[in-house]
Amino acid sequence: MALLGAELSPFLVRAPTGRHFAEVLRRVQPSEGVRTIDYLVGLNQRIACSVKYVIRMEPGVQTPEQTLSLGRGSCRDSAWLLVQLLRHLGLAARFASGYLIQLEADQKPLDGPEGPAADFTDLHAWTEVYLPGAGWIGLDPTSGLLAGEGHIPLACTPEPASAAPISGLVDDCEVEFSHEMTVERVLETPRVTRPYTEAQWDGILALGERVQAALDGADVRLTMGGEPTFVALDDPDGPEWNTGALGPTKHLYAEELLERLAAIHAPQGLRHFGQGKWYPGEQLPRWAFDELFHYPRPGGARGQHPTGG
Repeated sequence: MALLGAELSPFLVRAPTGRHFAEVLRRVQPSEGVRTIDYLVGLNQRIACSVKYVIRMEPGVQTPEQTLSLGRGSCRDSAWLLVQLLRHLGLAARFASGYLIQLEADQKPLDGPEGPAADFTDLHAWTEVYLPGAGWIGLDPTSGLLAGEGHIPLACTPEPASAAPISGLVDDCEVEFSHEMTVERVLETPRVTRPYTEAQWDGILALGERVQAALDGADVRLTMGGEPTFVALDDPDGPEWNTGALGPTKHLYAEELLERLAAIHAPQGLRHFGQGKWYPGEQLPRWAFDELFHYPRPGGARGQHPTGG
């Protein structure tokens, strides 16, 4: 812990505050019982809503007080404001500078914003906060979103000035500087989305047949290990099949599956409904349905068919 504290110390340095900053800091103090991720997402969105984004060609970064008093700033100004808010809240934070790449979607969404009309890239700045156990997490206060795969950092520093690729002075000269950024897709394979067409289904089945033929030809014999995961065909995106421990149908499907397995493998088995595995980090253990039975085996070992969630 001492070593970690020493490494994070540059990212905990607080800049002088002003009246506007002190007022915002007072309003964003975390409430008891609020989850860390929910609080950080809310703080990030609050800055995105309260600071108007502008393209600012002037060099340097505004102080947090200037950004709040003006109510506007560039991406680097909002990023530095969030860095200082996090530091005054006791969290290590750093200034991230790099590229923001946004790609045109393969298919238009059914609802919500469509996104960029063409592939796009530009210089960008955002914030990263250190969370014990999770590491550095990117927050983009310009958009109010978490940093994603399109945020490509080039430099992460305690101060914005340290992220500049070039610094110093130069005399008058006849040279004109310019830069250009482009995005080129190395391989463009549109993702297959539901509902699948008959041709897509035929392609999936044909690929499966080719894979099976290759496995048979090499005499590769596969067995199932671990715990297979099942989801309901008519509601695969429901909470009970993704995040929830229970739901309106999971319990019923589990009982039905256990009965079908028991009828084949253990018609005289002992059925048990109880506690399953308890994974690290989860508040409660999983539930499990078990069917205990004996089958002919040297030594009379006992077999078991589990079903749980």
